[in-house]
Amino acid sequence: MRITLSLLLLVLGAVSSATAQSLFAPDVAESPVVRDAFAYIEGNRENIIEEWIHLTEIPAPSGHEQQRAAYFVEQFEAAGLEDIHVDGGDNVVAVWRGSGAGEKIVFAPHMDTVFQELWEINVVREGNILKAPGIGDNTASCINLLWTLRSLKQAGFEPVNDFYFLITAGEEIGKTGMKYHFNNTTTQYDKVVALDGGLGGITYGAFGFGGREVTFRGPGAHTLSSKGVANPNLAMARAIQEIYEIDVPAAPREKWTVINIGLVRGGRSRNAVSQETTFYADLRSHDQEELESAGQQIDEIVWRIAEEEGVQVEISRRDDPAAQIPNARNSPLVRTAEDVLQYLGVEPRLNQWGVTDANIAIRKGIPAISIGRTISRGGHTLEEEAEIDGLFVGMRQVVLMFAALNQ
Repeated sequence: MRITLSLLLLVLGAVSSATAQSLFAPDVAESPVVRDAFAYIEGNRENIIEEWIHLTEIPAPSGHEQQRAAYFVEQFEAAGLEDIHVDGGDNVVAVWRGSGAGEKIVFAPHMDTVFQELWEINVVREGNILKAPGIGDNTASCINLLWTLRSLKQAGFEPVNDFYFLITAGEEIGKTGMKYHFNNTTTQYDKVVALDGGLGGITYGAFGFGGREVTFRGPGAHTLSSKGVANPNLAMARAIQEIYEIDVPAAPREKWTVINIGLVRGGRSRNAVSQETTFYADLRSHDQEELESAGQQIDEIVWRIAEEEGVQVEISRRDDPAAQIPNARNSPLVRTAEDVLQYLGVEPRLNQWGVTDANIAIRKGIPAISIGRTISRGGHTLEEEAEIDGLFVGMRQVVLMFAALNQ
């Protein structure tokens, strides 16, 4: 009986401990500072919407974020942050210094959009909806963080933690900005909160990536002289066909893996044999072994077909391993984000694997999550749209995250 009781107490204690790890409680939301911050946000509703539109209309394709970066530098200077600079990865970095008794916590939205050749953007407002490429992903997160900062400053929030504002570049092309920052900073961060995704989402693990850029090359020839000439286009077609025949698991969820050929290009003339052809294989998995197995099979297919077709081949790899911090699901950071959403009446959606800037921190063993910004649809399309009301819930979420983590 004693053994049974001891085991029961141990289990109950573990459950209680996991539940008690959240740093959020209703009295955090009911504090004068938070109430004043919420009031400031609501009182500036139209100003926030106007700035959201303005920032969306500043083009920021990955690798060309300079205009948006300059805008953030100006806003952080006006807010009185410290150590404001653009680092070598084109990220904007600023710090809100605390009392020195707390942690170093990063809030990080990415400022780039996926539309590489889009230089003129016009936002359309229809009631509660704003429509434009990039309106949600990820301009909503940028506006969210800016107005969270302003509202907390106006309300007299006194940080215990050092809060780092990291506005990243190149998220849409492999999280290049975040990688640069975390590979070069000397700051030892304690927690990272990326702002990316739909409202209600909480992601706490990193997808694995095994991308391949494959380029076939041949001598070329006029169509009239093309018989028997090695053709990179034929090699590409064969390779893609065989790659899609690779058997990757759809279940169980822990081993889920997918391969997609997302971009192909090649040739310079319709009446000549292409001298160079390239395709991109986007490979993702929850499981590192499955990721490596599928990637190896892609490489073997490509090399064999290049030899059979008599063409040269070059493979450029992008390998980002799958990663998960032990017990991340029950960590203080995840529990806090979950309780904040429940307080706001939003049902949390817990995602064990994600594709955000938080991945970079997770791979370095730093507790990190990604939380959503608003309700949006049509991401990564020219028909993207986002809900205005959702943005304001998203801002309250981030205000509460600041307040709850500030201890």
